Amino acid sequence: MNNNIFYILIAAVIALLLAAFLYLYNNKKKSKINWILFGLRAVSFFFIFLLLFNLKVTKRILENHKPNLFVLVDNSKSISLEGKSNAVYNIIDKLKKEQALSNKFNMQFYAFSKVVTPLDSLSFTGNETNIRHALQTIKSISLNEKSPIILISDGNQTIGNPYQFYKTKLAIYPIVIGDTTTFQDVFIDRLNANKYAYLKHKFPVEVFVVYQGEKENIPFTFKITEGNNIIFSQKFKLGKNNNSKHLSLYLPANKTGLHHYLATVSGIKNEKNKRNNKKYFTVNVISEQAKILLISDIIHPDIAMFKRAIETNEQRKLILKKPTDNIKLSKYKSVILYQPNATFKTIINKLLNAKKNIFFVTGTHTNWNALNNFQSLFKRDFVNKKEDYNPVFNKSFSAFLLDDIGFDNYPPLEDKFGEITFFVPYETLLFQKINNFTTEQPLMATFTKNTQRFIALFGENAWRWRIYEGKNKHNFKDFDTFINKSMQYLASENKGDFLEIDFKNTYFSNEPIGIKAQIFDVNYRFNPKAKLWIKISNANKNWTYPFALESNYYQVVLSDLSPGNYHFSVYDDLKKVHKSGSFTILNFEMEQQNLSGNYKELKQLAQSNSGIVFYPNQTKELITTLNRNNNFKTIQKEIIRKKSLIDWRILLGVIALLVTLEWFIRKYKGFI
Repeated sequence: MNNNIFYILIAAVIALLLAAFLYLYNNKKKSKINWILFGLRAVSFFFIFLLLFNLKVTKRILENHKPNLFVLVDNSKSISLEGKSNAVYNIIDKLKKEQALSNKFNMQFYAFSKVVTPLDSLSFTGNETNIRHALQTIKSISLNEKSPIILISDGNQTIGNPYQFYKTKLAIYPIVIGDTTTFQDVFIDRLNANKYAYLKHKFPVEVFVVYQGEKENIPFTFKITEGNNIIFSQKFKLGKNNNSKHLSLYLPANKTGLHHYLATVSGIKNEKNKRNNKKYFTVNVISEQAKILLISDIIHPDIAMFKRAIETNEQRKLILKKPTDNIKLSKYKSVILYQPNATFKTIINKLLNAKKNIFFVTGTHTNWNALNNFQSLFKRDFVNKKEDYNPVFNKSFSAFLLDDIGFDNYPPLEDKFGEITFFVPYETLLFQKINNFTTEQPLMATFTKNTQRFIALFGENAWRWRIYEGKNKHNFKDFDTFINKSMQYLASENKGDFLEIDFKNTYFSNEPIGIKAQIFDVNYRFNPKAKLWIKISNANKNWTYPFALESNYYQVVLSDLSPGNYHFSVYDDLKKVHKSGSFTILNFEMEQQNLSGNYKELKQLAQSNSGIVFYPNQTKELITTLNRNNNFKTIQKEIIRKKSLIDWRILLGVIALLVTLEWFIRKYKGFI
C-alpha cells in the first residue's frame, strides 16, 4: 500500500511538471483556456503514468463457508422390496424441508448402487450394492473437510470389501432401512463347484448352509437337481447352537456338454424369505484337456507365469519340454517356443512342416542369429545390447477380441536392441515404447502363413506384468484372460472359418448379456463393413437383433430376457457365414437374498466414524443431533483479491475522453 502511494505521488508530480511545461512555461499570457488545457493534460498524464507503473488495487472480502452435508441414498433393488422405498422418500423429504439444516449445511444428495451419481430421481433398480465404494467416493469429493454423511441404506452390500471396517475423518450417520427384527431363515451361504469336469469322472461340490433363528433341532432337506432329476439329497438338523452345515459331495459326469444344476434347502414352514434358499450352478463336462506345449532350454519365471495363467482355464494344460526331448507333436494344440537358441533347429523345422501354430517368446537369452536362420517369418537386425521395451496397446488390433487391460502402465520387457522385419502379413497387438517414445515396431504381434497361425512376444519378464496386475487389481483375471485369448487364437484352425464369436455359457439375470463377434475376409483381415445379425430362440419365442460395430469387433447387448435356456445363430446379411451357440440365464438376484436391515454392520460403521445409527422414525432426532453438533461450523474466510489498474477499462475510457476533449478545445481555439 505504501508503495502505491509513493508511485501515485511520483505520477502526480511528473504529470504536473510535463503539463506545466506544455501550457504554462514561457507563456506570458496565461488565459483561462491554458489552465483548462493544463488540467486536462495533467490528469491524462497522471492516469497514463499510473498504468505504466502497473499499480494493483487490493480488495479484502469476507466469505462464509458452510460445511457440506452429504446424503447417500441406496438406489438398489433391495430397497424396493417389502415397501422400504416409501421410508426412503419420507426421509429425503424431511431432510430437504428442514430449514435449520439448510441454514447450517450445504446439503448434497447422491444415489448409489454399484457406482455413485448425483441424486436426480430414485428408481431402485441397481443390481448390486457397494457401500464402501460410495463412502470412498464421498471422501474424495469432500477433500477431507469436516463434513457429516447421512447414509440411507438397508446395509446389505453385495459386492466390494466389507464396509463396516471402513474409517474416515467424516462422521457417518446411517439410517437403517427395513425391518431389523430377526426372523427364522435358512439359506445357502456359499456353493463352490468347478466350471469344468471330465467325462466319466466325479466332480466335487462344496455347500455351506446357515440357519438363523432361536429354535433347536429343526430338520432340513438339501437337494441338488438337474431338470426333474434329483442328483443328490441329504437330511440334517440345525438350530440356534448348531446353526451351520458344511456339505462336501461328488456328482457324476456321465455326459459331455453344459449341465445346469439347482441346489435347494427347505424345512421352515411359512419362511418369510425363500429367495435365498436356492442357488444355481453350471458345470461343463469335457472329454479331455487341450494340451499346450512349452519348449525351453532355460529356467525362467516367465514359464511359471504361462503355466499359472493358461491353467486358470481348466480346459487347458501346459506341458513343459526341452528342445532335445523326443516330442510327439500330435498331442498338442499349439506350442510356445521360449527364447529359442541353436538347439531349437530340429523342433522348429518339425513344427513348420506339421503346420502347428506357434507362440514365439524372445528375450536376452535368445540366439537371434540361430532364430533368424531357422525360419523365414521374421528377423531381427540386432546389436549386442539390452533394451527395455514398454508396451503400448494398439486400439486397432483385430486378429482376436481383446480389451486394453492397462498395458500402457505395465513394467517394461527386456530384449536385444534392433529392428524387427516381417516377411509375412502381420498385425501389431502391442507397440514398443522406448524412453517415452512410442515406435511403430511391434512388441507383440500376430501373423499367419497359409493356414498356420503365429504370435510373437519380443521380450522377456512378462511375469512382472502378472505380478503388477495382482498388486493393483488384487486378482489376475484380466491378465490371465489376455494370455488365454492369445492361446485360443492359436488353438483355432484357420481353414476358412471367418466368423468368430465370444460369449459365456452362463449369465445371471442381474448382469448384461453381451455377445461379441468378428468377421474376416479371405486374407483374415477384420471386415468393418459387414452386417451381422443374431437370431435367439427359446422354447416359446424367437428374436432377431442386429450387431453394432465397436471399433474392431461387433457387439450386441441383450436385455429383457427371462431366465432359461437359449439357442442363437450369428450370420451376415448374405448368409455366407454362420455360427451357432447356446447360453443359459440363471434366475439369481443377489439383492433379494436378504430382506432385513443390517443394523449390526451399520452400527459398527457409525461407531468407527464418530456417528450414531438411526431408524427412519428417528429422522427428527438425527436433524437435532446434526444441528447441535459444534464440530460442524461455518468457517469465515478472508479472500484477498488483487487487480491491476490496467484491467480497469473505465480508466482507459477516461484517458481517451480527456485526450479527445483536449484535442477539440485546441482545434476550436485554433491552437492546431
